[in-house]
Amino acid sequence: MSENWKEAQSDFFESFRNFDEAGSLQRIQVLKYLVLTTMLMGSNINPFDSPETKAYQNDPRISAMTDLVDAYQRDDINKYEAILQNNQDVVADPFIAENIDEVTRNMRTKGVLKLVAPYTRFTLAFIAKQLKISTPEVQDIVGFLILDGKLKAKVNQMNGTVEKERVMDVERTQAVDQWTSAIQSLWSTVLDSGEGFRNEEQGQGMGGGLSMMGDFSGQTFGGEGKQPRKQKGPMRKLYTGT
Repeated sequence: MSENWKEAQSDFFESFRNFDEAGSLQRIQVLKYLVLTTMLMGSNINPFDSPETKAYQNDPRISAMTDLVDAYQRDDINKYEAILQNNQDVVADPFIAENIDEVTRNMRTKGVLKLVAPYTRFTLAFIAKQLKISTPEVQDIVGFLILDGKLKAKVNQMNGTVEKERVMDVERTQAVDQWTSAIQSLWSTVLDSGEGFRNEEQGQGMGGGLSMMGDFSGQTFGGEGKQPRKQKGPMRKLYTGT
């Protein structure tokens, strides 16, 4: 989506230059759209840094948009909200009204991240009060941040609390996952190759057994082996009880 806004910003800039060169009043409206797309694409580049737009930075017709982009790039959620509240004419434009909510959502998301950074546990109501937004919206933003991997935490919806995972817990979980994967990989390798080794060992065992039998029979029943040792002394008669 940011790529689309980047293209839109480039188009609005070219349109602004054309209207400005032609002396058309339409340049003011297009300049507002240029500022809006700068925020939508999450850029930290000041749209008034270029020589073409710099002359209009303090123009009262776009002062509200200038203040908005300044607050956005400084992550000042309170100033951003105040500017929108005090300049309702900004959202009178259909294009701005249609897309400003996305900018506001991005601002509030950044505000949540910034606000919860020093805490390991917090309530949704606390964040809502600080940002002056509803608790359901805070919960929605927190859920998005967790799914996006930007916030490692668990939400208790019963009591409205959020507990962040400690860095040590995250590292321990990752280490266990890696260890488990390594064990599974090793076990898979053993199962894949174990049957071959087992057959080879069995073959060697049978061959060795036959060789030993051959040596034994040669020694006992003839051939070039030693003859059985003769028993010394008279043989004792087996007692039969008769």
